[in-house]
Amino acid sequence: MDLRYPVTRYLYRPASTPMARLLSHTPVTPVQVTWASAALLTAGAVLFGLGMYVAGALLTLAGAVTDCADGDLARLTGRVSRTGALLDSVLDRWTDSAAILAIGLSDADRLGGVAGFALVASLLTSYTRARAQSLGVDAPDGIGGRDTRLLMIVVAALVGEMFWGLVAVAAVGALTSVQRLIVAGKALTRLDNSERVRDVVDRSERVR
Repeated sequence: MDLRYPVTRYLYRPASTPMARLLSHTPVTPVQVTWASAALLTAGAVLFGLGMYVAGALLTLAGAVTDCADGDLARLTGRVSRTGALLDSVLDRWTDSAAILAIGLSDADRLGGVAGFALVASLLTSYTRARAQSLGVDAPDGIGGRDTRLLMIVVAALVGEMFWGLVAVAAVGALTSVQRLIVAGKALTRLDNSERVRDVVDRSERVR
C-alpha cells in the first residue's frame, strides 16, 4: 500500500484536477495559481492568529487544493518549470510556518510551546527529503507529508481542538522525518556502494 501523500491523492487532487482543467482554457499561468494558493494560506494563517479557527480552516483547505492545482495546470499546459517548482516549495515552507506560528500566537500560554514542536517537526520533514534529493536520492515516504499535516490543522480547527491538532502534527512530522532519514540513508548507502564497484571496474579496465 502506497502511503505517500494519500490526502493529496484522495482528497485534494479530485478537486484540484477539474480546477486545473478549467484554468487551462484561460490565460492564467501555473505561477499565478501558486501565488493565489499562498495568498489563501496566508489569509488562513491571519485568521488563525485572530482566533477565527473555522474561517481559517476553510481558507487553509481552499489554499491546499489550489496548491495542487498549480502543478496540475503546469502538466496540462506543458509549462512545467524548475523556477515554478522552486517557488512552490519555498512558499509552501513560508505558509506552513505562518499557519503554525499564528495558531501558537492565538493562545500563546496554551499553544505556544506545542506550536514550536510542530513547526520544527514540519520543517525537518521537508528538509530531510530536500537534503536527500540534493544528494541524488528521493525520500517521499511516510504519511506525515505536507498534505496530511495541513489536513490535521484543518480538522483540529473545525472541531476546536487546536492543542491536540498541533500535537498530532508534531508527532507525525517527527516520525516521518525519521522514516525518511532511514529510507534515504539506505538508498545513499546503495548508491555509494555501486559507485565504489564502478570505480573498481574502471581501474581494472585501465590496467588492462
